Amino acid sequence: MKFFPADAIESSSHRWSLAARFLQSSPLRHTTFRWLWLGGLGSFLGTWIHNVAVRWTAATVSTSPLAVSSVDTLQILPVVLLSLTAGSLADSIDRRRLLVTTHVSLTAITLTMGILAVSGRLGLPSLLVLTAIIGALGALNGPAWQATVPRQVPDEEVTGAVALISTSFNVARTLGPTIGAWVLLSFGIAAAFFFNAASYLAIGLVMWRLPPQPPSRVRRGSLASPLTDHSLRRFYVVVLLFGLFAMPCLSLLPIIARDALHGSAFTYGTLLSAFGIGAACTGLFISSMSRKLGYTRFVALTCLTSASGLALLTVSQRPLIAALGAAVCGMGWIGTISTSNAAVNTRSRAEVRGRALSFYLLFAIGGQAGGSFLAGWMAQQFGVMPVLRACMLLLVFLALGVFKLSVHTEEAPSGSSFSLEQVASSAIAGED
Repeated sequence: MKFFPADAIESSSHRWSLAARFLQSSPLRHTTFRWLWLGGLGSFLGTWIHNVAVRWTAATVSTSPLAVSSVDTLQILPVVLLSLTAGSLADSIDRRRLLVTTHVSLTAITLTMGILAVSGRLGLPSLLVLTAIIGALGALNGPAWQATVPRQVPDEEVTGAVALISTSFNVARTLGPTIGAWVLLSFGIAAAFFFNAASYLAIGLVMWRLPPQPPSRVRRGSLASPLTDHSLRRFYVVVLLFGLFAMPCLSLLPIIARDALHGSAFTYGTLLSAFGIGAACTGLFISSMSRKLGYTRFVALTCLTSASGLALLTVSQRPLIAALGAAVCGMGWIGTISTSNAAVNTRSRAEVRGRALSFYLLFAIGGQAGGSFLAGWMAQQFGVMPVLRACMLLLVFLALGVFKLSVHTEEAPSGSSFSLEQVASSAIAGED
C-alpha cells in the first residue's frame, strides 16, 4: 500500500528544494541577520497588534475624534522631532547598548499599559502619555536599528537585507490588524499590550547577543552633514517626492473602497491586504534587480510601477481591479523605499551612518505625512480621482527625471551622484 503517492513526494521535495535554494542565496543564510529578521517580524506584529489596542482603547474611553487621531500624532511626531538627535546618538555611542536600552524601556512601558488595562485604570491621559513615550523611544531606536541590522551581511547583500526587513514589515501590516482584532475579542485589550511587551523583550535579547557596536573612529572632515553628500542627497529628495506623490494611494484607500467601490470595511481591508501582498512578494526580488539595473534606474522603474498602480485605481469600478492596483502600488512602494534605504546605508560612511539614516527617515516620513495631508485637502476640494490622476502624472515625471539623470551620468550598478537641484529640475523637465 502506498501511503504517499510518488508525485506528491516529488512535488514536496521540489518545494523544499526551492525553499532551500532561496535560503542559501538570500541574506537569511547569515545566522545573526536571520535571528534579527525573525525578531523584527515578531516586533512588527506586536506593534500592529498594539496599535489596534491603543486606537480601540482611545475610542472606548473618549467620544472625541481628536482623541483617537492624537494617538497616531503622538506616534509620528517624535520621529520628526527626534530623528536627527537619534542619528547623532547612534553615531556617538555603542549602537547595541542603545538598542538594548530602548527595547528594555519599551518592554517596561507596554507592560505598564497592560497592567493598567487589567486593573481598569488605563484612562485617556495615561494612554496618551505612555503612547508619547513609546513614540519617543521608537524615534531614538530608529536610526540605530537601520544602521545595525542590515550591516550584519556583506555590502553586496545590504539591499536584499533591507528589502527582507521591509517585506517583514508589510507582512506584519497585512496580518497584524486582523490578529489584533482577534486578540482583543478573545483575550481583551491587556493581552495585546502583553504580547507587544513580549515581542520587544525578544528582540532586545537578540540585540543583547550581538557583539558590541562601538562608534567608528572619526576621520577629519567626516562629520559634515550628510546633506552635503550628493550621492545621499539625491535619495533623500527621491523619498521626499515619492512620499508626497505616492502616499495618496494609502491615505485615500478607505475613500476609494467606500465611494468608488461602494464597499464596506471588509473592502478596505482587502485593498490594504493587497497592497501588503504586492509589497511582500516584490521584496524577494529587489536585491537581484537593483544589482542588475543600478540603484537609480531601479528607483525610476519602481516610481513608474507606482504610477501604474494609481492608474488602475483611477479606472477601477470593481474590487478585483482595485485590489490589483493596490498590489501594484505596494510593489512600487517597497521597491522605492527599500532601494533608497539600502543606497543610503551602503554609501554613507560608518562614522556618520546613523545621521545619514536619520535624515533618510526625516525626509521619508515628512514626505509621507505631507502627501497624506495634501491628498486629503485636495481630495476635499477637487475629488479623489482627480487627485489620484495628478499624483500618477507626477510619479511619471519623477520616474522620467530620475531615469534621465541615470542615463546622463551613465550610472553603473554601484551608482553615481547628482544634486538636489538636478533631481527637481529633471523631474519637472522629464518629458523633454
